[in-house]
Amino acid sequence: MQLPQKENLKTSNPENPPQRYHQPLIRHIYIKRLQMALDFLKAAVPYENLLEIGYGSGVFFPELAKLSKNLYGLEVFPEAKKETEPMLKKENLQVQLLTGSVTAMPFPNNFFDAIVCISALEHLRPEDVEKAILEIKRVVKKGGLIVLGFPSGRKLMQLYCILIKRNLHFDLHRSDHNLILEKLKKNLTIKNVKKLFSFLPIYFVVKCQK
Repeated sequence: MQLPQKENLKTSNPENPPQRYHQPLIRHIYIKRLQMALDFLKAAVPYENLLEIGYGSGVFFPELAKLSKNLYGLEVFPEAKKETEPMLKKENLQVQLLTGSVTAMPFPNNFFDAIVCISALEHLRPEDVEKAILEIKRVVKKGGLIVLGFPSGRKLMQLYCILIKRNLHFDLHRSDHNLILEKLKKNLTIKNVKKLFSFLPIYFVVKCQK
């Protein structure tokens, strides 16, 4: 898994701390979720237009750039573009960065061949989850690939926050995996589901198709 150099990563977004990808032990979990998504994406390369929703500090861009002719990144935090552009220059990556919400994306209908969204949907309010999924469905081509990753339910995340993050900011995860899976089944075709630690899943990566 190719990641940007540690010194090139910068973000003020508390929901996406890039240092997790370089910390002992915990880094393997963070990287594993990206690898699970990458395995789904590699099955249907190359892509003309590929979008990452919620790119954060851009840690996934080096791998995604290998899969697509035109790579796009969407992030709701307006400061993300300014913070990520220097990294792209240092890493020699070409990515079109845009600011906007997953519930109202600035893209035309049926534009992307594939979309990946890792650890973003759980931050939405429950009433916005289906809006986001319908918007993802709108901008991807018919038959296009959609790969979504999200953590397991709230109790497991509470334990994670206590043991690893050592904080109690549970409100950052407003929607759990059951709700997300329910809305995915309603609006898209689920092709495959991977679980991180199958005996006690802490993370899901879902491959869907329009």
